[in-house]
Amino acid sequence: MEERKATNDILSTLEQEMDSDIHPVLKKILDNLKPIALAVGGIVAAVAVYTGVNSYQESQYEKGVSELGTIMITDDLAQRAEKLEAFVQSGPKGLRTAAQLELARIHMEKNEFEKAAGAWRSVSQNADTRVIAGLGEAKALILGGEPAKAVEILDALRKDASEEFAAAISSNLAFAAEQAGQIDLAIAEYEALKTKESGNEAFLDYKISSLKSKS
Repeated sequence: MEERKATNDILSTLEQEMDSDIHPVLKKILDNLKPIALAVGGIVAAVAVYTGVNSYQESQYEKGVSELGTIMITDDLAQRAEKLEAFVQSGPKGLRTAAQLELARIHMEKNEFEKAAGAWRSVSQNADTRVIAGLGEAKALILGGEPAKAVEILDALRKDASEEFAAAISSNLAFAAEQAGQIDLAIAEYEALKTKESGNEAFLDYKISSLKSKS
């Protein structure tokens, strides 16, 4: 019971303090991967977006697409996760990223943050989803009580990520650093956010002032 309360407290803190805790592109991916109320045809279309495959009519993908679509509408989450784990090992390589994304979503939903971090890490092997996966892994680590590891991932991520991800990375890094007790880094990132985001200056000034009082 205490563990569940602690998790809920962390989630509540994230929701209250992190306007950009996950990049909008990542939110779109996770939302579209939810199997609830999605027809198989819709899932196949979503998979196409995530994997970058141009034509799903090619014979070598037809079986894999059909199998993955069936898996992703399996109601029982445990069964779906088990089937996805198998698909990741044996399914067409072009479809494995989509399977890993759904695995990450399931583990996050079940508060299995260590497993979620592992799934995100696998997704990060794909160059097209590396930054998004890094943000996902960092969030899983923060929720799993390992903010220092999240700091390492985010610090490495920001060095070569495109500008569109700068604010998302900084906000996650600031929060992770704060949770890890790395106050100077947290202050620096909150300061940096003031130049990247408009409309949140009052909140950022409050965070900076609060952290400076602790240092």
